Amino acid sequence: MRVTRMTVAVKRRTRGFVLVNIALSATVLLAILGLAIDTGYLQLVKTRMQAAADAAAVGGAQEDKLNGSANVVTAAKSDASLNGFTHGANSVTVTVNNPPASGSYTTSSSAVEVIISQAVAPFFMQLLNFASVDVRARSVARLGSGANNVYALSSSAPGAFTATGGVTVNIAGGLTVDSSSATALSVTGGSHLTAASIAVVGNYPNPASSGSSISPAPATGAASAPDPLAHLAAPAVGGCTNKNYSIGNGKSATLSQGVYCGGITIAGGATVGFNSGTYILEGGGLNISNGATVTGSGVTFYNTQGGGYSYGTVTIGGGSTVQLAAPTTGSMAGILFFQDRGVVSGLVNTFSNGASTKFTGALYFPTTAVSYGGGASGAYTIVVANTVSFSGGATLSNNYSSLPGGSPISGNATLSE
Repeated sequence: MRVTRMTVAVKRRTRGFVLVNIALSATVLLAILGLAIDTGYLQLVKTRMQAAADAAAVGGAQEDKLNGSANVVTAAKSDASLNGFTHGANSVTVTVNNPPASGSYTTSSSAVEVIISQAVAPFFMQLLNFASVDVRARSVARLGSGANNVYALSSSAPGAFTATGGVTVNIAGGLTVDSSSATALSVTGGSHLTAASIAVVGNYPNPASSGSSISPAPATGAASAPDPLAHLAAPAVGGCTNKNYSIGNGKSATLSQGVYCGGITIAGGATVGFNSGTYILEGGGLNISNGATVTGSGVTFYNTQGGGYSYGTVTIGGGSTVQLAAPTTGSMAGILFFQDRGVVSGLVNTFSNGASTKFTGALYFPTTAVSYGGGASGAYTIVVANTVSFSGGATLSNNYSSLPGGSPISGNATLSE
């Protein structure tokens, strides 16, 4: 067979074309492989980052529940760091917002938003002038509604929760008694207590011995529960807008929010309406008695002391008609009475009311006692106090449908966005 020079040249060109195609194909395949590796790596970073953001948001919300909002940012950033993303290191930025700066919970003080971002250097994309790729993860956790609506916070008091004198107390939610005393819970004198659940750190005497009953049987030896409203920030106390306010003799008045130095006294058949807002009782407390009629919706009373005015209790006497409801939105949503946590006093706050008296909201007295004389309940009534005693029949409801965020008592933190 005769091979001409032209045939050899064609074969050489063919071999060169094939080599070029192989080189080009190999380059493309390597580029695709490199892109796939970089994409997988960036997705791995994103997955780890999302897990860290979720953990940080839940940790921040739990910190808010246990200790208030002061250290939410620190707690959330610490949890992010434990999961491999430390703010300020390796181009990592961790942003914590409480409440969230975006999304569906921007007005919820119990919601925590965590945003983690990092400039990540890829392996192969740098050849295409992509020095880094920004990876971002966002998470929001918030506190759900707690199941309990009565807490006795004293760690050691005998009779931290008591019901006596033949009363019937129905608690729609749960009851928690933090006292370690052998008589932490005491139901005597033919009284009857029912609740959705009952947990006692210490113990309780047999109610049947005094013709009484408790249902369900309390769970004893329970773990001590923290203050369920510790996350609430106390309102600012400014200068006096009123001093030693008192009204009686059948007079009528409408009051507005402000700082009431020396407290508020309503007696003598007076009729008083409270406009919505926060009422600072700087000393003197709130005293309602002698047939007074008092109404107010969207109100919070913050009971404190200072400026030469000594702490006074909230005392609502029998024979008065009182219908008060807490705000449904804002930082004080669901909070009707809020006692200054810094107050140390053996005085007792007394709520002695009749069938026409209703309290819708939380009665929060973390370091003082509450004596509840019975009467009708609002849509929901929460009692959180150092000790709690019932001397009159009462039903405490737990219908929180008017509150967009549910009960002000915080439950567990759950991921929401």
